[in-house]
Amino acid sequence: MATIDDVVKQAKRARRKSAKRKNSPQSSEEIISDINYSTTKVINVDNETLTKNRVIAQNKEDPRSTPFHMLRTKVLRELRDNDWNSIAISAPTPGAGKSLVTVNLAMSIAMETNQTVLIVDMDLRKPSIHKYFSFEPEYGVQDYIENNASVEDVMINPGIERLVVMPGRMRTLNSAEQLASPKLKALTEELKNKYKSRVIIYDLPPLLVSDDVMVFLPNVDCSLLVVESGVNTKEEIESSIGMLDQKPLLGTVLNKEIEQKKIYVY
Repeated sequence: MATIDDVVKQAKRARRKSAKRKNSPQSSEEIISDINYSTTKVINVDNETLTKNRVIAQNKEDPRSTPFHMLRTKVLRELRDNDWNSIAISAPTPGAGKSLVTVNLAMSIAMETNQTVLIVDMDLRKPSIHKYFSFEPEYGVQDYIENNASVEDVMINPGIERLVVMPGRMRTLNSAEQLASPKLKALTEELKNKYKSRVIIYDLPPLLVSDDVMVFLPNVDCSLLVVESGVNTKEEIESSIGMLDQKPLLGTVLNKEIEQKKIYVY
């Protein structure tokens, strides 16, 4: 049976937790708009280009955007409930569509007026985030690690309010060593602590092709697994989930589902 002291301690912990959530900028209703990207390069990407590249979350008239908004709601709820702001996205094998899910999820989150988003391309072996916005970066994450480029040099705003991208620029063969470097750890800490209203989404390599994800995972709060329907086997999915057990797994996203379910548009 709990003593009076135990009950008092539990009540104090509950109040602190409640106050922490209430005061968290992530749960604030303050509208974040008219951001001045004075130190961030701006590249205006038109909606036609985005749609051509299968980035559709920003178009509410497209019924394909609905699953991304549903995913956004579930992800943000978990982040806010746990006072988290960084998430890693990976897949068991190449071709599952993890990067496309990353971009569309980020676009959906950026549509919330009280939230900013940063996509960081940590797939150092095969960076691809910039391709969805149709630009070739002058600097990439690798330049920050190897060539002393600043964070401001690497960051790009694709003309979308509340969304910033840190792209990759070139293929890196010693990616695991770079992901384990003190400089990269310092970068993740800086990004995490600089803006509490910012959600940081890291696009990571596939789990079953290297040890990159396991090396980098301690730097994030949680993870999300993208599974390719009809391709990834039960064994691959189970192995991937086991490799992600260092941090909480928010769930899995089934991508490339052949059976199209009817979506009602209200």
